[in-house]
Amino acid sequence: MKKKYLSILLAGAMTVTMLAGCGSSSSSGSASSSKASASVASTAGESAGASSSSDNGESYHVGVVLKTTSSEYWKYVMAGIDQAQKDLGNITVDVKGATSDTAFDEQQNMVETVVASDSVQALAVAPLQSSAINTIAQSSKIPIIAVDTNFDAAKTFIGTAHEDAAYQGGKYVADKIGKGGKVVILANIQGEATSEARVSGYRKALEEGGCNILATQYTDGVGDKAVTVTDGVLQTYPDVDAIVCCADDVALGAARAIKSAGKEKDGIVVCGFDGISSGVQAVIDGTITCTVAQDPYNMGYQAVVTLEDILKGKQVDSFIDTGCNVITSDNAKEYLDKLNGMIS
Repeated sequence: MKKKYLSILLAGAMTVTMLAGCGSSSSSGSASSSKASASVASTAGESAGASSSSDNGESYHVGVVLKTTSSEYWKYVMAGIDQAQKDLGNITVDVKGATSDTAFDEQQNMVETVVASDSVQALAVAPLQSSAINTIAQSSKIPIIAVDTNFDAAKTFIGTAHEDAAYQGGKYVADKIGKGGKVVILANIQGEATSEARVSGYRKALEEGGCNILATQYTDGVGDKAVTVTDGVLQTYPDVDAIVCCADDVALGAARAIKSAGKEKDGIVVCGFDGISSGVQAVIDGTITCTVAQDPYNMGYQAVVTLEDILKGKQVDSFIDTGCNVITSDNAKEYLDKLNGMIS
């Protein structure tokens, strides 16, 4: 019981840390953050007390379909899922994921198969294409929630307020390069909801800071493609001051291109997004300037807790903000140690 209590307190502490580190750019976002903190605290209290749902002998079987299971970011999500499953003790979680971030049909088939099989009582999905998953959820007989990326028919959304988070990263960059600074945005997949929300947040902060946004280019969230795109950016805009990216892999690709072009000494600011270990290490090494870190571990953890709450008939918030943190050279080492502890 002591181990269970400490594990859930850890998830709560991580959320408080993330929320403190990256505030919302809107009052509605701040309210959601407060609800998330309260939700975690409530979960810890319930789990530590004698009213654990496992005491009444009930057990649950749920599913989670992720965008992919092959990247570091989603391994943090899976670690959170695994820990919640252990802590709650009365819930079995089947985790699946597509082979890549662009395997749209594969993921859709996974979700359709799970829903049609009646093998699980509730499902959490991190959609590659929100519209496709939304259509399935509208006719589903089991409750479906959204993780990481939202869709309209989801019972609740657990994840980052992507626009607000990117706003914080964009604000840091704007302060760094100053009014009149020239910026290129490197997005992930064109039309994908999460990527577009991040672009919107970056754009808002940069424009408020008086920066000149030269272009928005798409990379599919792939580092190698980011190298090629950045090569073109550096040729077209040789005096660019900053490149803000919608993924850490993209930021690392941009940094490689900058180095290959011999422009490291130009002091081009590079901002990543996700806060995976390679991105944070790059901040420590000075390869990139900063990254906007999400809290994927807590997304996974809260997804399982929320699925159980729904099956128990509890009311859940429409949005559970798992927080974010702008990682710079000042806090990168501490944050990397935290990341390594999640999947060690």
